[in-house]
Amino acid sequence: MPSRGTVFRTIAWSVVILAIVMVVSAGLLYYQATKRFEIRRVSLPTLIYTDATPLRPGVETTADQLEARLQRLGYRAVEEPSKEGEYNREGTTFAIWGRSFDYPDGDREGGLYTVNLAGGAIESVTNGPEGAPVETAILEPELLTSILSDRLENRSPVTLEQIPEHLQDAVIVAEDVRFRRHAGVDPLGIFRALFANLRSGGVREGGSTLTQQLVKNYYLTGEQSYRRKILEAFMAVILEARYSKNEILSAYLNDIYLGRDQSISIIGVGQASRFYFGKPVSEIGISESALLASMIPSPNNYSPFEAPDTAKKRRDRVLKRMLDAGEITEEEYEEAVETALPEAPDRTRRNLGSIPFFVDAVIRELQENYGIDDPAGQGLSVYTTIDLGWQEAAATRLKTGLERLARTVPEIRSRPEPVQGALIAVDVPSGEIRALVGGRDFEISQFNRALSAERQVGSLFKPFILLAAFEPSLSKQNITPATQVKDEPFTYKRRFARDWSPKNYEGAYYGVVTVRQMLEKSMNTASVRLGLATGLDAVIRAAKAVGIEAELDEVPALFLGSADIPPIQMAEAYTTIARMGSRIPLHTVRYIVDEDGDVVKGEVDSLQVFPERDAYLVVDVMKGVVDRGTAAGVRASGFRAPAAGKTGTTNDRRDSWFIGFTPDILALTWVGFDDNAPIGVSGSEGALPIWTSFIRDVADGNRDFAVPPGITFVTIDRTTGQLASPYCPENVQISEAFKSGTQPALTCQKHLRPEPELPDLEFPSFEDLMGEGIEGTGDVLEGGIFRTEPGEEQQQTPSQPRPIEEPPRMERRQPLPVDTSGSRREVERQREPPPRDQPQDEPPDEPPDDEEDPPSSESSRPNESMSLVR
Repeated sequence: MPSRGTVFRTIAWSVVILAIVMVVSAGLLYYQATKRFEIRRVSLPTLIYTDATPLRPGVETTADQLEARLQRLGYRAVEEPSKEGEYNREGTTFAIWGRSFDYPDGDREGGLYTVNLAGGAIESVTNGPEGAPVETAILEPELLTSILSDRLENRSPVTLEQIPEHLQDAVIVAEDVRFRRHAGVDPLGIFRALFANLRSGGVREGGSTLTQQLVKNYYLTGEQSYRRKILEAFMAVILEARYSKNEILSAYLNDIYLGRDQSISIIGVGQASRFYFGKPVSEIGISESALLASMIPSPNNYSPFEAPDTAKKRRDRVLKRMLDAGEITEEEYEEAVETALPEAPDRTRRNLGSIPFFVDAVIRELQENYGIDDPAGQGLSVYTTIDLGWQEAAATRLKTGLERLARTVPEIRSRPEPVQGALIAVDVPSGEIRALVGGRDFEISQFNRALSAERQVGSLFKPFILLAAFEPSLSKQNITPATQVKDEPFTYKRRFARDWSPKNYEGAYYGVVTVRQMLEKSMNTASVRLGLATGLDAVIRAAKAVGIEAELDEVPALFLGSADIPPIQMAEAYTTIARMGSRIPLHTVRYIVDEDGDVVKGEVDSLQVFPERDAYLVVDVMKGVVDRGTAAGVRASGFRAPAAGKTGTTNDRRDSWFIGFTPDILALTWVGFDDNAPIGVSGSEGALPIWTSFIRDVADGNRDFAVPPGITFVTIDRTTGQLASPYCPENVQISEAFKSGTQPALTCQKHLRPEPELPDLEFPSFEDLMGEGIEGTGDVLEGGIFRTEPGEEQQQTPSQPRPIEEPPRMERRQPLPVDTSGSRREVERQREPPPRDQPQDEPPDEPPDDEEDPPSSESSRPNESMSLVR
């Protein structure tokens, strides 16, 4: 047996070691708790806003849209505005008392404005009811979300001085009535909760103090275990020892979860006040404070918008506790109990749950273009390009279109997982992304297909072939929209791979067609022939120049869109085409303001990457796709504004695409399954109707694409690609655009002047000539007296008949000469009748010596009708 001294020494050392361990652990715990609290307390969320809304004549908006914007900003409708944040509407006239706010280009002062609308736009803005015209009035930006951690949140931090005392009292009596008296842990509260739970046979109350709840939000998880509760209690005591009650209460009120706005969490009383009551937290009343406090245990279940009856009972219970604690008077209690709950604001009925998809694009842009790897907690204010009207329309139309396909298409209806889609909308002149939806429901799937899905693009790739073909420096040829191409089956021989035979959609072939017809009807074999004639390298260079950054394999199947390309890259490439070859990176950020107030403007420069005339020819051909090609459904739906676009369908109908644009708006739509299963619809059946419904919601105006210098329009026969003659049927004549000097030289050889048809003459009978009532002898006239010479007569007998004179010979009329020189003026001159003093059978005068002869050599004459057969 060890000696007594050894035992005592062992115990003593054990106690010392245990004490050292406890002290070190407590020190580490203290350091961890205080450090994280300090970091969290001084960290400011990165706030992501819309841009400010200008109020000036000419801005397009309706009265309902303007009122919805005011409601989302928390403006209150009153009879007569008297302070910031109030407005009154009478028909299309608004009286708005705008708020003062900080803006990147300068602080803005609030004031009373009268805004008159007419014809879907602001007509006038004046300073007050009868004031002078105002040119600089704007509404403050709307908060989209804030980022303090790895989740999207809506939070508006406020100081304790900005929070009304009755809200502080309501939270304390509802959650921790002894908050001002305990040291972080409340033993009486724990025993009271334990007794209440035992009596009810379940968990009805919690014994956690406000400080313990704050610790759980800051440091721990929602794990239900004794270890977590013990650790939580220790850290709560540490915080109480280090910080004041007001500091802890301020942190708690700014960090508590109070519900959801669509897909984004509402954090803190500052943002909750704006969401539920439409006003700053400093302006809320006693009943509203009690309502917020009553929602803390379960905001989604006790929301006044979702469960008004339950919410009212809980609010009144908190009001009774405030009365019992002496925080409010009997009169205040009675008035608060009679106050109605807030009605659901307009913003909660809008389909804006897709905003996180757009915010995802903003965060990616901050990382890639501004070097902000982790924007969370940076205290930045980011002003974006989003248009909430467009975003709502995009999300609504995409969801409605996908639901329609799920009901009507067997391949989609039979699948257990939902069909997905994406929609990107761009302001063409600026390259700003105004709406971006990466899926049908962000809450179900956060994968952003608009940015990250790499899908085969199918026939969307074909305009890149035209870009390269129309540029002689790439194609080494003079190819125009009227150039003829064979659309017939063929086999492409390859040395180190299997032979390849492209096929047209549904197996229809059209023989010899023009480049325009090829794209309008999306003919595969003709497109491959044109691509091979242009050169694979040239087509890849053209695609890269306009914005395609994905890897493109150098195989002929690329001409039919075998490459996997994200939708955002296709949207940028088509925007470059719509901008007539001027590339501008698509972007979502306008301004960035850091926590020190320094402004970084989102400057984006454009670069002319393709000749303007080449891009215009592609746009003009793509207009035909919408007017009479595979996207003619746009016109059938009633949309009449000038537009261009291209449908896309991949093998086995796995992807359905459409990208269309006007001079102002470009929109991309994609439909497909995430696992690449067939969806059973083409681009014109799946993506096109979604695009059409969206563009009808947002498009305004009837502006056509501007024609750049050096473009000539010529009427041609679209079946031959040659100049139309007067004998070409009207249904084959089309006004075609050419780079000046490349228009066809030959007049249509298919439709020539037809041979004149002889009239069907009816000769009268003898009776008709002689008239009625004349009697004849009934015998054939066999003789008579005929004059042979003047004054001389001769008797003729039947045995001496008079010779029949040969009628004068008539010259046969020559057919109209066919112009082979390409000069329409020569053809018209040859058709003119000769002068009266010139015999009909004489040739027309020769042209004067100084008239320029038409080009004769093949090298100098513009290409008129090339047949690309390779």
